[in-house]
Order: sequence, then C-alpha cells, then structure tokens
Amino acid sequence: MKNSTQLMSSLVMPLAMLAMAGSVQAAAASNEWSVGLGVGAAWSPEYRGADSHEWEALPWIQASKGRFSLGPVEGLSYDLLAGENWTLASSLSYARGRDNTGALDDFDDVHGSLMAGFLASWTNGPWQLNSDIAGPVTGDLEGVRARGYLRYRGQFTKRLRFAVGPGATWGNGRWNQALFDISARDAANSGLKRYHAGGDYVQGSMNGRLTYLLTRKLSVSAVTQYSRLLGDAADSPIVDDVGDNNQWLGSLAINYQL
Repeated sequence: MKNSTQLMSSLVMPLAMLAMAGSVQAAAASNEWSVGLGVGAAWSPEYRGADSHEWEALPWIQASKGRFSLGPVEGLSYDLLAGENWTLASSLSYARGRDNTGALDDFDDVHGSLMAGFLASWTNGPWQLNSDIAGPVTGDLEGVRARGYLRYRGQFTKRLRFAVGPGATWGNGRWNQALFDISARDAANSGLKRYHAGGDYVQGSMNGRLTYLLTRKLSVSAVTQYSRLLGDAADSPIVDDVGDNNQWLGSLAINYQL
C-alpha cells in the first residue's frame, strides 16, 4: 500500500504543478444545465484479453453544471483548477472487474470498483489531450491505474465530424495481478497453469469516432477502438492460451442534446 501511495503521489504532483504553471483561475461556472443522452449498442471482448466478443446495451448520460460534470468515461468530476485551455479535476468513476465467462467460467469473480482520482484535460485548436489517474476504493481491483488519450478533431462536412488518435493505459503490479493472476484454485478449476503477473499493466490503443448531425440536437455516432495488451498481461494464460492480446471494440449510438 505504501508503494502504491508513493507512486500515486509521484504521478499526481507533476500534473498539479503543470496545471498551476499558467495563470490559475477559477473554472468557468455556469448555472445552466447542459445535458446529453444517448442509447445504442457496443461490441466488446467478454473480458480484458478475451478472443470472444459480446453485444451489450449502451445507454449513457453526459451532464454539466458549473464545476460539476458527469460522463460515461470520466464519471463524476469537480473542477479544481482551470486555465485558458486546461482543467484539473477530482473524480469518482467505475472500473469494470473481470467477467468470468467463456474460458474463465470456473474462475473466482473479480468485482468492479469505485475509483477515486484526478482528471486533467488540455485543448489547443483541433487537438485534445485527456488523462486520469485513480485507485480503487471498493471492489476487488487493487493498485493504481493511469490513462491518457490524444485526439485530433475535425469535420469532413458541416454535418460529418470525426476524432482520431492514440491512447494508453498503465497500471502498477497490483492492478495487473488483480486482473491477470491465476491462483492455485483457479488453475485447479480451469486447467490453466498458475501465473503471477509480476510487472506493470500496459495497453496501447488507437481510437476513432464519426458523428453525423441529423439535426442541431440529434446525432448518430460510431466508435471503434483497436488495443493491444503488452508485457505480463499479454503473457498470462488468460490471454496467451485462451484469449488474444489484440482487442477490438465498436459501438453505435444515437445522441440527443437537451
């Protein structure tokens, strides 16, 4: 626990210092609600590292008022600091555990966790950089996880917009072990060999989004992502023997801005 706390501090402090390097000012507060709703479907791996996929419903809500924001990825956040083109916020979000389906039917469950941490965002013209760092406060996940996404945003026509760019996710050893270790009990129940993920969790991705504006408030979005597990996560029998370190995800949603 001590190592994880020290690691979180070493990663969060540079973010805070970078945020305060410019002229610090209060986040622009508005008493007006901004609310977006969406519904659709997602095609994703059954678990991290699976070679089988499943469809699931994809409802979502995105809302903001003053310093508070709620989104499907970042969760609930509160802006702490803001500059002309950056923000630093505290956040509460949810991270999925491991759905023990398919080849992992006989494994012990890894329940999802409520995550507490910080978000940082930066924009410059068409470029946008979002990052977050968080640790679990409930559930079966452990350790620290950090994510970053760089996007280039533009439009082909007035109605057809796009965003594309790379992303990366890192987790420390405890995060990796919670998801990719195979205990003696799991090995005995499944027939897979015991495994200890001793290194960090590393995943790289490439992301793309197309949005078509049907009206000023109604749009349709398609999202696709290719990602690849690296290091000890990719070497786990969960991935190497019965899964795939190459991961694909896609979704289609109808969005309405209130």
